[in-house]
Amino acid sequence: MNRLYYFLGYVLILYCSCNIRTRNIHTSHPYFDSGIVKAEKIYDGGDKMGALQFIRLFHNTANDLNIEDEMNYYSYCNTIFMKDLKDYDKCIDYADSMFLLLEKSGHLSEFVSRRIQAYNIKADALMAKGSYNEAYDNYFKAKTLAKDNSDSCSFFTYSYSLGMVSYKQQKYRQAADYFKQSYYYTTFCDGDFTYFYRRQELLDNIGLSYGHAREYDSAMIYYQKALDCIVANTNKYPNKGESVYASASAVVFGNMADIYLATGKSDTAILLLERSIAVNLQKGYTNADAQLSQLKLAGIFLETRSFVPLKKILGDIKGELDTIPSKFIEMQWFNLMFQYYGANRDTANQCRYLLPYLDMKDSFEVKNKALMTSDVEGRVRSLERQHQISLLEKDKAQQKIYLVVVIIIAIMAIIIVLLVLRHSARAATDVRKLTELNNQIGEQKAQLESALSELEQKDKDKSRILRSVAHDVMSPISAVAALTDILITEADDSNDEHKEILNLIREACNNSLNLSKDILDAAAAIAPGKIPREWVDINKLVNSCAELLNFRAHEKGQQIIFNPKHNEISAYVNRDKIWRVINNLLVNAIKFSFEKADIFIDVEKQEDNVVIAIRDTGVGIPEKNRDAIFDMFTESKTYGTLGEKPNGLGLSISLQVAKLHGGDIWYESEEGKGTTFYFSFPLQLNS
Repeated sequence: MNRLYYFLGYVLILYCSCNIRTRNIHTSHPYFDSGIVKAEKIYDGGDKMGALQFIRLFHNTANDLNIEDEMNYYSYCNTIFMKDLKDYDKCIDYADSMFLLLEKSGHLSEFVSRRIQAYNIKADALMAKGSYNEAYDNYFKAKTLAKDNSDSCSFFTYSYSLGMVSYKQQKYRQAADYFKQSYYYTTFCDGDFTYFYRRQELLDNIGLSYGHAREYDSAMIYYQKALDCIVANTNKYPNKGESVYASASAVVFGNMADIYLATGKSDTAILLLERSIAVNLQKGYTNADAQLSQLKLAGIFLETRSFVPLKKILGDIKGELDTIPSKFIEMQWFNLMFQYYGANRDTANQCRYLLPYLDMKDSFEVKNKALMTSDVEGRVRSLERQHQISLLEKDKAQQKIYLVVVIIIAIMAIIIVLLVLRHSARAATDVRKLTELNNQIGEQKAQLESALSELEQKDKDKSRILRSVAHDVMSPISAVAALTDILITEADDSNDEHKEILNLIREACNNSLNLSKDILDAAAAIAPGKIPREWVDINKLVNSCAELLNFRAHEKGQQIIFNPKHNEISAYVNRDKIWRVINNLLVNAIKFSFEKADIFIDVEKQEDNVVIAIRDTGVGIPEKNRDAIFDMFTESKTYGTLGEKPNGLGLSISLQVAKLHGGDIWYESEEGKGTTFYFSFPLQLNS
């Protein structure tokens, strides 16, 4: 059989070598792609080593391979060494080879997605070896590179890996959130088989996480979504046979059996497990999953004391371990044999299986101890801080350059002024006129300064009054809220009417406190004086705000779609205040959009201004409210699509921030069809 593979490889090489043409380094050649397709067919047929030998021969005898061809080769070999051979050192070697090839090519910056892939390959191998901190470092490098290059698709591997760590640490609810995040990012990827297979796997993993967290209804919802995903994509990829889809469905059936078993429906669980085993025990299918389903089925037989089928399935598992070796399956088999003989009161045989089970269990516990104690979130936070420090250092160096430029400009300005003064001294008449003109300007300046001083004092008084009123109002309301909480705690459970009144009082207090806080924010926004500014990458700022609010949007089934019109837009602004405006506008879009609606963010540069457009397809702004939505204490407030209460002074504060930056906010709206808010501000300070 191997000779046949080699022969086919040579035929493909000889045939395709006659058609080699000069090509772009970013595009793999069809003839090498055909070799990968052939290797995949061999692999899907169950001959994993045959597939590896074939692709190695094909690679070694091929000519004129470019960077993409080499990357595809390393990636394919890594999959077999990682998944089937468990040779993690070899996987690390492949990742290092990918980095080395890119560096030697001189095109490192042009292959961002390949660098991200290499980091993830290396991180997966380090994670499997137990080098968790090194693995987190490489995952974080991949994430940072993807973020810097706006490659949303590549984020899915990072979230998937954190989900797997959380799952193994038995933090199942957290794992489900990471898997959901990963599934969201796969929607940014193209529609090839790899991403379809990962999507159905992620849906299955979410179901597994909810199942372990005993949220059975949620688990069944996601298992059904996984099955629907498989059905929708069956036969969609011509290079894949039906065995791939049947095997994936069988995995889901085996996991669904856990839910039926936990809810007391053991008959249904047995049928699903038998169905899963029958499919995945076939050659070329997911044999390891079939063994897990056999263990589950044996556990049911043991619990129901069905010794005849139990003995048979234990014998089947033992026979399979010779061709499908697995230390974990073998350990569980020893445990089941020990329990089987214990149930039959055969002490001699029971001890025979107990000792190897305990030895293997201790070995697994030692191996997993480092993972269970690994603080993945702490490590990620530390890496985030280090990254922020690095960015600050770069900003500092850039600011030094700007300072040098400013000094040079100032010196040139002084020289120009001196030349002007020298020329003016030669003309006495011009000097006299200039003096008179300066005197007039001085008087006007004094008048303007006096008027400006009065305006600033009025603004200060207004801000002081707002802060004073807000603070004076908050103190008694806070006291009333605290006393109300005490009364609710001490209230008689039988007096529901009194409790309802107290709850209404507490809610009114909380609403008043929130309004007071908004008044304080408004006072800060309109306070006179300079604000600190810095050069900010607007695309990154908008993207980070959208990422933080994605989870809130997902609660309503919504999706935030970010569409920057330029690769990089930098503006000299106050980062926090601009972020606050974007956050306010996005929160409003989420609040007033319907469930499962899309929210669009466009960022573009128009001459010397940045224009950020946030568009929703929600309820729109009623005609009667449009003239007052930016008023600080407007009565024109609307509830969200799910009854969310209108909050504070967000739009008024946003408008103040826009004006403070020399910009503006305006909108276009149609009732029932949605609203688009436009936020504009200059790229830099006006001279």
